[in-house]
Amino acid sequence: MHEPDQQTSQAAAAEAPPQPKSAYQLPTKQNMHLRNIMWAIGLTMAVVVVVAIGFFGVGSDLERETLANSAVDVDESAQRAQDLAPFPVAVPAMGQDWVERSARFADGASPRWTVEYTSPGGELVTLTEEAEVSPALLSATMPGARVQEELTIEGADCRLLSGGEQSDGDVALACQGEDWGIVVDGTVQRTVLEELAAGAITSLD
Repeated sequence: MHEPDQQTSQAAAAEAPPQPKSAYQLPTKQNMHLRNIMWAIGLTMAVVVVVAIGFFGVGSDLERETLANSAVDVDESAQRAQDLAPFPVAVPAMGQDWVERSARFADGASPRWTVEYTSPGGELVTLTEEAEVSPALLSATMPGARVQEELTIEGADCRLLSGGEQSDGDVALACQGEDWGIVVDGTVQRTVLEELAAGAITSLD
């Protein structure tokens, strides 16, 4: 008598919908293989993007505009430096072909004023000033340099230096005033150094 009930139970079991997979069910080999492929593709794309950004940049230099507040204000920096410097701070009035790159004042045992320019020819030229042209200043700006010539620029006694330890192409002008000393250096023509030195000395008179 129990045979029909048993058949009904078996039929119901056969028709029962499949149970949802548990979240804790172990992944199959097929799922793991697909997941590994997706990770590999994603990692490859990320590496390509990073390399592309590093090689090409976010945009070409021609497309970038100089921000209004990115220009170096040497006059303003010099005014702040003058409050601390024990010497008159040089602020050369150079032409439009000269680009001011940086200006900084270092306070300490030997206060130092440094301004970097891009010359009309595109070279880096640095003006460094202290209370005097000391051996320490010469060693910091152009170690191992030799005196090539003595000359006068805008009434100041100057020396032409060349052949530093770091580069034989470097030249410098060291000029001493009453209460200041400047060194102008760079891998440039002598006339470029003389132009910047003259502008610095004129601003100190």
